[in-house]
Amino acid sequence: MTRVLIAVDDSDTSLAAAQTAYRLFGDEAEYTVINVAENSPVEWGDDSLRYGTVYPLTIPGAGVVGGVPFVIRSSSSSDLDSDRVDLAEQTADDIARAAGLPHAEPMGDTGDPAEAIVAAATTHNADVIVVGTHERGWFKRLVSSSVSGAVIRDSEIPVLVAR
Repeated sequence: MTRVLIAVDDSDTSLAAAQTAYRLFGDEAEYTVINVAENSPVEWGDDSLRYGTVYPLTIPGAGVVGGVPFVIRSSSSSDLDSDRVDLAEQTADDIARAAGLPHAEPMGDTGDPAEAIVAAATTHNADVIVVGTHERGWFKRLVSSSVSGAVIRDSEIPVLVAR
């Protein structure tokens, strides 16, 4: 039996990747669907002045006009982590159901998405990892990392990238 790990977010591309995996591997495969919530959510609020750093806000023509407070909460907050894992698992379950995957195991995690996906594939003894890819312009590719690219680089397990 083929064990397929499908990495998803809440996009149409993820749904297409899950449907592609099902078309290729069929009813006999064992599916695990994972969604990963990234670490360190940024929160705005009054408590940021106590815990965070104030970064200057610059508006062209006006100069520095004030500060933008950021609070980055540590991932050690177990309630926050638990809520984020539950939400990630619910997203994975929603995509699995929408794609019509039989008996898929939804899984939620937090952390670096690529690292969590590769670790989950190893833990679940996956035969293949299926990821979607987003259409991005050259500038966005230049300034932001690609989860699918990182999974391809870091995984020893074959990776199928679906569009």
